[in-house]
Amino acid sequence: MKKFEITAVLEEACRQTLLCHMFLKADPNCYSAFPIKANEELFLYADEQDFRLDGYVVRRLKDIVEINSKTDITNDILENEGVTAQLVKPDIDISSWDSVLRYLSQNKRNAIFESEDRNSGNIDFVIGRIEKTDERYLFVRGFDTNGNWDEKPTRIAYSELVSISFGSRYVEIFSKYLPPCPVERDISLLPPKN
Repeated sequence: MKKFEITAVLEEACRQTLLCHMFLKADPNCYSAFPIKANEELFLYADEQDFRLDGYVVRRLKDIVEINSKTDITNDILENEGVTAQLVKPDIDISSWDSVLRYLSQNKRNAIFESEDRNSGNIDFVIGRIEKTDERYLFVRGFDTNGNWDEKPTRIAYSELVSISFGSRYVEIFSKYLPPCPVERDISLLPPKN
């Protein structure tokens, strides 16, 4: 699909709260999403899985290969089951990765940060809390499946950042059982970047 076609589908879905099916580059999976807002670079959507909402994702617009609004019984089911009515649109500025990171930091949210290696194209991820940012990088203090915080933060280049997911059942429930994060700073309180 061309960018203007993708943008048109996103705008209509945001306006009417429509479920969309989406395919991303280098990914064979089909994603179900309720688009919430979009701009030229990023878009925000609520993730839908098996007739349940499962958090939010901010993703690069350029990664969408195809997106179509669902016009079948699925929307009726979601409406009748009350899923559509449960959709809350978070007040998050998606004008840049920096504004998204500030939102997560101010709200002390753990999230899933996906990045794409420029050389191999492989997608990697870390789950954790933003520790700091600079002009080129984001530093995330991750945690493992045993609930242990990493000794050092993972460095992710802004240019390689693909998506940030927050509010999912996995991250929210796991986060309740973690020890306190070694870094509780709010990056919005740090000096602005030059």
